[in-house]
Amino acid sequence: MRFSEIIAVCYQGVYSLNYLRKILAIISFSLVIFTGVSLSQENINENVGTRGLGFLKIGVGAEAIGMGESHVAQSHNLFSSYWNPAGLSLMQRAQLGFMHNSWFEGINHEFIGYVHPLGTLGVLATSFSYLSFGELERRDASGELQGSFRPYDLALVFSYGKKFTSNFAAGINLKFLREQIDDKKAQALAFDFGGRYDVPKSQLTLGVNLQNFGTKVKFVEESFDLPLNLKLGAAYRLFEESIAITTDLNYPWDNDVNLGFGLEYTPITLFHLRSGYRYSWGGNDLGVVSGLTAGLGLSIESYQIDYAFVSFGKLGPTHRVSVLANF
Repeated sequence: MRFSEIIAVCYQGVYSLNYLRKILAIISFSLVIFTGVSLSQENINENVGTRGLGFLKIGVGAEAIGMGESHVAQSHNLFSSYWNPAGLSLMQRAQLGFMHNSWFEGINHEFIGYVHPLGTLGVLATSFSYLSFGELERRDASGELQGSFRPYDLALVFSYGKKFTSNFAAGINLKFLREQIDDKKAQALAFDFGGRYDVPKSQLTLGVNLQNFGTKVKFVEESFDLPLNLKLGAAYRLFEESIAITTDLNYPWDNDVNLGFGLEYTPITLFHLRSGYRYSWGGNDLGVVSGLTAGLGLSIESYQIDYAFVSFGKLGPTHRVSVLANF
């Protein structure tokens, strides 16, 4: 289609002036964020390892993980409490779910949560996540064995999401955080702020989530900021929503900016195939295969079972399984 024809179509009123203004505003906002990310990126690596409670960066829910961890605009179930609490606003039934993440060298990540819709008042959720490192040896300054201990991280999260218009929803998380290594403990309080916008007359959804805005965490005598992160994303659905394409831009304050891309294909209602890829702006240090994800899901009546595979290149793969039950 020639440029003059596009102008004629717009002039004829296929898209209203207000709609065009919204699209232009979204594009302008994205360009500003993207430009800011590009200009500041050379200083990001200097902040690696300077923030505490890094387990908050580990995503939950095998559905999202299998799609390159790009779900800020696609989240629609209990696991929205991580990706974008505004996604909770879509839920009309109570839901209970859990996830098991088999990570590296005996490290395991567990998640359990519950969602309770309140009708026009919105949707409430609560969740608990726990990262365990197994049993480690305790030794004194001379190297003598003095027993063992089990370090862990945990988060107790209370979430709320609500639709404010037919196209716009917002959500918030309140997170109580704790870390323990031997007899040393650290605690913190954090918030997430999310929003999602369904573009009118389109299958496009936009999402944003500011994660881990909160207090410093003090461990022994030193204090650390939390791993603040800004997520921007989009999701587009095709062929009566049998195909979903997603992308997320993550801007962590303590690491490289990274991009996630995801694809979900639903050939029949009960079966889902997923794939994705995550790319770090500074390059995937563990090899080009690192960041590759894949997954599948099975929906049977009121239950959904999902599996995700994530490649960490030279470190090997990790596996996640999650289950959701609707009431």
